[in-house]
Amino acid sequence: MSTRSYGFFFTALLLTGLFVPVSSHAVPQASVTVEQVSGKSLGSWMLLSGNGTTHSSSDPGVSNANYSFGLTDFGPVTLIATPPNGMATKISIYRGGDLVKTIDLPQYSFTLYPNDTYRFLVQYSLSRLGTVGLTSDPSGVRFRMKGRGTRTYSGVTPFTVKNIPSGSYSVLMSAPEGCYQPRPHTAVISPDTRIAVHVTINCEKNQSGSTVQRIRPTKRALTEYAEQREFNDRGNRK
Repeated sequence: MSTRSYGFFFTALLLTGLFVPVSSHAVPQASVTVEQVSGKSLGSWMLLSGNGTTHSSSDPGVSNANYSFGLTDFGPVTLIATPPNGMATKISIYRGGDLVKTIDLPQYSFTLYPNDTYRFLVQYSLSRLGTVGLTSDPSGVRFRMKGRGTRTYSGVTPFTVKNIPSGSYSVLMSAPEGCYQPRPHTAVISPDTRIAVHVTINCEKNQSGSTVQRIRPTKRALTEYAEQREFNDRGNRK
């Protein structure tokens, strides 16, 4: 068959509908980027779809600072940002590269459509600060204080920590030698207020005033003590 004949043959197939070209249909999806910015510490975020599907900063392989992913779950979607202690949240919403709006809230709901492109810029800033004074009896005790998503504060009592983000903190003080280790205490910092945390450490003393050392004796020490006591008793009976 000549080249010209082949041309007529394929033309006839196209006209009759017998020749159907193969095409691939890509699954439509939307692109979402969540970026977090903070001068101190980053919070966490979660994207909740209407069907219950979630994506969050705690998922394996997800960067808490900047992460992009594709979605095929279209419809109502809510972004929830959880700020660190004492920090305010501002979210800038970009759609298709254009700034849609900026909100001073940690949550934003929207409708996601196929081929949508969203970028969320989540910014945290310190705005709710308080003060805490830490004292102990006896004084001169080392302490460590830590809250969720914040730095660790440490020092020696008495001590005052100023401009600390509001929220709940765990306070642990180290017992001096010969004293019982106190349990951790909770300090709840409120904005523009000062609170006091005082810890009394149990240090039992004998009549001479020296601190009791609570050391568990060994079996050998107990045997030697019993033998020495028996020897002393014999001497006293003579």
